Amino acid sequence: MKVSLHEPGPSRFALTTAWVRRTQYIAPEGKDWRLAVEWKRPRSRPPRRIARAFSIIVPYDEVIDRRVMENGQIVWVPMPPENTCIHFDVVYTPSSAVGTSHPGARSMGTGLIGAVQLENGEQVFVTWLVRPMDEATRRHILKLRSTPILDAGGNLIQKSGMLAFGRVPNPDADDGTHIGTLLDVTRRSSANT
Repeated sequence: MKVSLHEPGPSRFALTTAWVRRTQYIAPEGKDWRLAVEWKRPRSRPPRRIARAFSIIVPYDEVIDRRVMENGQIVWVPMPPENTCIHFDVVYTPSSAVGTSHPGARSMGTGLIGAVQLENGEQVFVTWLVRPMDEATRRHILKLRSTPILDAGGNLIQKSGMLAFGRVPNPDADDGTHIGTLLDVTRRSSANT
């Protein structure tokens, strides 16, 4: 899969062409051949408006403590408490923005994964924050975990990891923009549900 947040847009989430060709995947009738979903993402606006364009949401019970810490360019985040989710957010700041840290560091307590300066002067940050799991997210996760998944032969798959993609209206503006979201869930085997 890949997420594209290119200018001028639209933003796009889709399976990669290489994966579709390698696996000979055939999309359901009426769907885009790579299951692409497009949206108009929020834009950063001078002088200080930041824009969250994309979020990856990982529920607390999807995080595994492997008890091994790899070295290298890896950012480790702490295990989240029960009934919370870790949100990894892609946030844009305008070229005119001046700050001493990353977005949300002081006001929300976000952690920094990384940042990059774009040619147009904007900065893009990837931040993380533990948030309470709201009831709508809890219901959505339960539905995903309980929905039967069949293989090509029609046999029930007992356990499967999945990424659910969607978009939500931008809560910071009434301009028709959306924030892309990717929810990481596992459909556990029937013995574990």
